[in-house]
Amino acid sequence: MKNYRILARVFILLLIFFIACCAQPTIVVKEPVPSPPEEVKPSEVKPPEAILPPVKPPLVKYNRYTLGCVLPLSGQHADLGSKALDAILLSAGMFDGENKTLWKVVAEDSHGLPEGARAAVEHLANTENVMAIVAVTGTEEAIEAAREANKWEVPIVLITSKEGITSLSEYVFQHFLTPTQQIRAVVKYALDDLNCAIFSILYPQDDYGEEMVKIFRAEAALIGGKVERAIPYNKDQTDFTEEINKVTGNLISAAKKMSSKKTEAKTQLALDFEALFIPDSYRRVRMITSQLAFYDVKGIKLLGASLWNSPYLLKKGADYLEGAVFADSFFANSFYPETNDFVDVYYTAYSRDPESIEALAYDTAGIIFHVLENKDIQTRQEFINALIKVENYKGATGNISFGSDRVAQKTPFILRVKNGKLEQVK
Repeated sequence: MKNYRILARVFILLLIFFIACCAQPTIVVKEPVPSPPEEVKPSEVKPPEAILPPVKPPLVKYNRYTLGCVLPLSGQHADLGSKALDAILLSAGMFDGENKTLWKVVAEDSHGLPEGARAAVEHLANTENVMAIVAVTGTEEAIEAAREANKWEVPIVLITSKEGITSLSEYVFQHFLTPTQQIRAVVKYALDDLNCAIFSILYPQDDYGEEMVKIFRAEAALIGGKVERAIPYNKDQTDFTEEINKVTGNLISAAKKMSSKKTEAKTQLALDFEALFIPDSYRRVRMITSQLAFYDVKGIKLLGASLWNSPYLLKKGADYLEGAVFADSFFANSFYPETNDFVDVYYTAYSRDPESIEALAYDTAGIIFHVLENKDIQTRQEFINALIKVENYKGATGNISFGSDRVAQKTPFILRVKNGKLEQVK
């Protein structure tokens, strides 16, 4: 009985062990129930990006018969701006009673300020949508106008003396007789026609004067000449005794000592240069040259720049300027037929003789109108390409050509004082 109980217990333990080993756990994996798709309307179905047609930018239609002008119509240089505008209107045919002109002129006032020039260019480029702009500017305004023209990709022709301005942008052109062009013409004339190759300079001590000296030295060196001395003076002085003494190599002081010991007539100073260059306004030139005569500085040729060209240069006699030579971009009494024609039509319209600024503005507008007469030119880039190719345009300021540097190439008017009057010699 005892053994039976033992066997029964063993049997029960074996049964429990067997059940534990054979049983496996159940793992239930629930699949996510997909949400029903949203209803898509037929109009909202879009084709793939790959088959969308390319979007072309809208073609800009420029006002090719409208010329934009940036001029100082108020402020310190308002007179220049007003004269330039008169000439541009004349060039556009506004006074032609027989034929109604196609051209329209839109003038913006720069006030003679850099910010004014910048705003004017922006307005003409984007609001008026002009094909090209003419701008009369000083140095600072020229830089801002050039930068703004580059920003809005509009061709601009600057009437400015600023050297190197066209290097700022392919959209910038310059129509002006630059200082380099002036001096090159004067130096060449001095060598070829006056037989002068040794120079001295009296110049104002400012940025303009320093630049002119630098250019003159370079141009003199190119022809095999040299600059003996370059003596500066202050712009507000009226007595140039010290500067004249320096430029002559102290010969004035020596002459004074000699004259105090001798009573005979003065002898001519033995100067070591042949020509004297004075890049300044006609007012200061008159003062300096009269004092040169007073100190018997004679036997030299006097050379100048375009600032000399004024009807007041020879007022009230100026014998000491006899034979003086300078260069400019315009001379109203020129022997060029195109210049004579311009002077006649200008005087008929305004009852006054034109000056350099009017002639430059007249020719600048005329060149632009001449290019735009080709109706195949519809874009600003096409206009630039055509303007670069302008060659030997016969204007009031002589023959004009442009090239890859976009600076107008001009033959300067060489002017000489003869018998108390100005005449054109070349």
